Amino acid sequence: MKKKRFFVSTILILCTYLLLIFVSEYQRQQDTLFFESNDLYSTDHLFVKETFQTLIKDTFKTSSDLSIFISLESKNNDNVRGYFSKDYSDTHFPLSNGSFFSTSNTKEALVGKEVATVSENDCTYYEYNNKKYKVIGYLGITKPSFLDESVLINDSSLFNMPTTYLTIDGKKINTIYYDRFGKNNSYQKNMGLDRKVNSDYFSPLIYSLTLFIAIVCTVLIAYLIFTDLKKENFIKYILGTSTLKKYKSSLFYLLSTCIIPMFFYLLILPLFQLISIHYFFMYKLFLTQLLLMCFSFTCFFIKEERSNLHGVNL
Repeated sequence: MKKKRFFVSTILILCTYLLLIFVSEYQRQQDTLFFESNDLYSTDHLFVKETFQTLIKDTFKTSSDLSIFISLESKNNDNVRGYFSKDYSDTHFPLSNGSFFSTSNTKEALVGKEVATVSENDCTYYEYNNKKYKVIGYLGITKPSFLDESVLINDSSLFNMPTTYLTIDGKKINTIYYDRFGKNNSYQKNMGLDRKVNSDYFSPLIYSLTLFIAIVCTVLIAYLIFTDLKKENFIKYILGTSTLKKYKSSLFYLLSTCIIPMFFYLLILPLFQLISIHYFFMYKLFLTQLLLMCFSFTCFFIKEERSNLHGVNL
């Protein structure tokens, strides 16, 4: 019976991991689709009458996630923009192939599927203003995509070109700007938001249900492990084993139950190549579930130890 419940507990833990991973991937995909629909802008973006140097060295000097776009003239139908960011480590931009910029001013480009490019020495380039930019990724994950004719160039020198408005983006960037300068000389242009609105109608229900299932499963696993050890702890109580020693032994058994499925999950992780797994997220997930499980188990253990004071029934 103990082996059977150990197996059930292990399977429940593994299923909980997988459920949370898939829901996290669902959220990532929805965010990516939103950026694709909204021309790579978040709902916090603003078109402002400011210079590039003023934005990065004065207005948003302390904003660590500031991104700036500049719309550029094109001889064809390409929607060409220059791009700069203070943080290239995290992006929700929709890429069907390739990778995002690794740092600023790399002289590289991201292009849509309908954008004309040239090939030289096994590399693909986008030519703008008689300058060639190496293509490292392709924009747009849907077919057709709003970004099929879009070009994003990572070249800070493009911000020296004359323009009326620059686009700024980042977490609560619009609120920060409004607080300092009001709403004069700035505006927003959100488009394609129907997909995001429809998604948000169901997403909170999905996340709430997932969280509820994860918590219930974690408490249930703690209870199954507690019942596995119940008779064994009764015998130890009769033999005079200290409460602390019993608790340490039980906790070790609980930890082994959690760690085994975690290792198994890491072994099968390469099978999920289509899912962007963040190992730091996995670590936080594992630690959170482990703490909740230990807390639940401790509550069951303390309650049982108190009842033992009134006698033991095997």
